Amino acid sequence: MTVRWRPLLAADIPAVSAIAARIHPDFPEDDAVFADRQAIAPDFCFLFEIDAAPAGYVLAHPYRLGGLPALNTVLGRLPDLCDTLYIHDLALLPAARGSGAARRIVQTLARRAIPFGPLSLVAVNGSVPFWSRMGFSVTDEAHLAEKLASYASDACYMVRSKLAPEPSKR
Repeated sequence: MTVRWRPLLAADIPAVSAIAARIHPDFPEDDAVFADRQAIAPDFCFLFEIDAAPAGYVLAHPYRLGGLPALNTVLGRLPDLCDTLYIHDLALLPAARGSGAARRIVQTLARRAIPFGPLSLVAVNGSVPFWSRMGFSVTDEAHLAEKLASYASDACYMVRSKLAPEPSKR
C-alpha cells in the first residue's frame, strides 16, 4: 500500500468535495470555497492518497490570529498582515484514519507556518481531544462567539504555538 500527501491541484476539487460531503455533511461548503483556498494558498493545501486514490485533504491558509472566516465563504485573497496559519479543514476517509496521516500533515503545516507564527483552527464534531493531541489549546475569544456558533454549538477556536511540541503519536 502506498500512502502520501501531495500538493492539492485545481483538478482535485471534485475529490475534495466528495470527501467533504462524506466526512462533514453538517458543514456543507461550495466547491468555490475549496477552489478559493487552493488558489490563494497552494503551498498549504494537500491531498492524501492511498494507492493513488483520494483519501483525505487539508486546506490551510495564512490569516489573522484571533479571526476566522465564516463557513462557506470565498475569501478571494489573503488578508494583510497575516500572523497565523489557519487550518480551514482536515478530512480523512475511514481508510486513512490511524495511518499517521493527520500527524504528518500537521507537522508539515507547522514547519511551513514558521513565517506566520502559530497555527489556528475551529474544532467541531467533538474533535477538541484530537486537536489537543496535535498540540492545540482551546482559546477563549469572546469576539468570535457569533462566528463559532455559525459552525456548531460545540465549535472551539484553537491555537497551537509555533513552539508547541510535535503532535502525539497516540
